[in-house]
Amino acid sequence: MTRSSAPALLSLWNSIAPDRIPEYNRWHTLEHVPERVWVPGFISGSRYVAADDAQIAPEGQSRYFTLYELQDLDCLESAAYQDLVDRPTPWSASMRPAFSDFVRKTGPVLAQAGSVQGSALVVVRMVWPDANADALGDVRWTALAAELLCAGADLCVSRVRIQQALPAGPQAMRNADRAPAGREWLCQVETAEPEALSDLAARVDGQLRAQLPQAPAWTHASRYRFLSLVRHADVQAPQRPAPRLDLMPPQPA
Repeated sequence: MTRSSAPALLSLWNSIAPDRIPEYNRWHTLEHVPERVWVPGFISGSRYVAADDAQIAPEGQSRYFTLYELQDLDCLESAAYQDLVDRPTPWSASMRPAFSDFVRKTGPVLAQAGSVQGSALVVVRMVWPDANADALGDVRWTALAAELLCAGADLCVSRVRIQQALPAGPQAMRNADRAPAGREWLCQVETAEPEALSDLAARVDGQLRAQLPQAPAWTHASRYRFLSLVRHADVQAPQRPAPRLDLMPPQPA
């Protein structure tokens, strides 16, 4: 499957200045994500928040996770998407300095098992040194996703997706990524039972280590609760959505 024809994901992590969290949630829910999902080729955008404060206590751990489903990576190279990055709305421009711990990962979906969006998910990042990553060429990703789905039935696992990280498209902010250099894969496992997240994270980690031919040099698992969803069909329009100036709070002079 070529890059242009493969379904893809755009995965984003970030934290926000504590005094702007309420404003961030309004802006991100009501202006920013709908604006991104409007771009042709985007399918949907889902917002998540860390499952508990303990997860974000270590320095550099992101509070929020946003997941965009894409028809392919080509939509991130489109003029419409470039325009959103180059010409942010007034509200978006005012929010950017409040961001921290920003990480952006794009890439094709190598495998999916299950079709039901869960109310919570575990995201596992895995990095291998370039010299060792070729050993993953024989991994049967589709079979691995199916095994993760089946083995998580008692924890109400509803969907598993495995994504290879490949850069695509412009980005407005630089990555604050603490992962080592190398080739990266992401495994996203959704459940309909948020209370099962801790057990699910441990189980997924164990299964990945048992099934992969070589252990990654670095891994990081994070747990998130679902907040909101926007579909492209809900915001489809000929023109870019208008800025939500009606919702933007007054800015300091």
